[in-house]
Amino acid sequence: MKRRVSICILCLFIGFLCVACGNADLKEEINVVDITTAEGNEADLYAGEYNSYDTTVDAEEKLSTSAQAEDNLIVNELEKLVGEYEYLSDYGTGRLIIQESDYGYDISDYESQSSYRFFANSSNIEKIENSRIYVKYPEQVFQDDTVVFSYYILEYSAEEIDVYYRQSEQAEEQFLYHATKKKEDLLDLFINGSIDAIDSTDLTSTFHIADFNMDSEEWDSYSIGERVDLDNDGEDEQIICGPYGGIYLDARDGKVYEFAMGDGNANVLSYTYYNGEIWIMYSNGMNAGYEAYYMEKYEGAGNRVAEMSFGAELIDGNNAESGMKYLLNGNEISYDEYTAFCSKIFAAEVSTN
Repeated sequence: MKRRVSICILCLFIGFLCVACGNADLKEEINVVDITTAEGNEADLYAGEYNSYDTTVDAEEKLSTSAQAEDNLIVNELEKLVGEYEYLSDYGTGRLIIQESDYGYDISDYESQSSYRFFANSSNIEKIENSRIYVKYPEQVFQDDTVVFSYYILEYSAEEIDVYYRQSEQAEEQFLYHATKKKEDLLDLFINGSIDAIDSTDLTSTFHIADFNMDSEEWDSYSIGERVDLDNDGEDEQIICGPYGGIYLDARDGKVYEFAMGDGNANVLSYTYYNGEIWIMYSNGMNAGYEAYYMEKYEGAGNRVAEMSFGAELIDGNNAESGMKYLLNGNEISYDEYTAFCSKIFAAEVSTN
């Protein structure tokens, strides 16, 4: 606007000179030559301003896009790491917790139930780079609003986090501890609806707790059951009680998987104790004159180490009077052997309907 005002003042001044001198030729010449030149310069100057403004806008847009990309990266990475991690501290078992909140994600470090190192949220994160989260933490805040910052670095993989500390931006980082994710946390996250579970028969298919009819009075209702070490690996799996024995869930590799599932009257799911270990069992007793059972033992959900089958069926499937035969792992056994074996299995069976 200053240039436009200057040009207008120049016009008035020149006009005044022309009138004062009474020289119409000079007035015409100046008006034609100088004012045209001024207007041409004005157009060029405004074009320059416009181009300069466009460049600034582009730069601001690029900066905004870059910041948004960084924010998205932070959210995506923290979402993967949500859960509770445990580590050995001077006070016993410490806990590193990453959880979603109303304002983003919170990162908390409790050396014990009564002491903690830091509590930070997404705004404290400077960047995430090469599987490292850089947290700028306000260690001290004085009355004059002076802030002393320290720095924490969380180096992470699927289920583990190494935590480092820098007293200042210039100081060398120091290793604090190695934390591992609690397996049960993943199961809790599925139960509270934070994550999906994966279908073990189709790894591209997932399901959500909301997909189940939970805690109603209907026959197909599901409910949260116990946690039991169903695969003999020292860590508990989650039982979702329900029709045909419900579903058993296992947490591994940072995800929740369907471990076993009942599938109609021909595959009613349960588990039992046999020879001091847990076996998964499927029962089929839907037809008269026929019963069949299949059992499998695991050492880790993906590692089936033993299986067995047993049952009773008509000698002649077309003749209900033909009598029964009894089988164990495909071999015929006596009635007494069969009933003795069944008594062991069914006495220790746990129904999860």
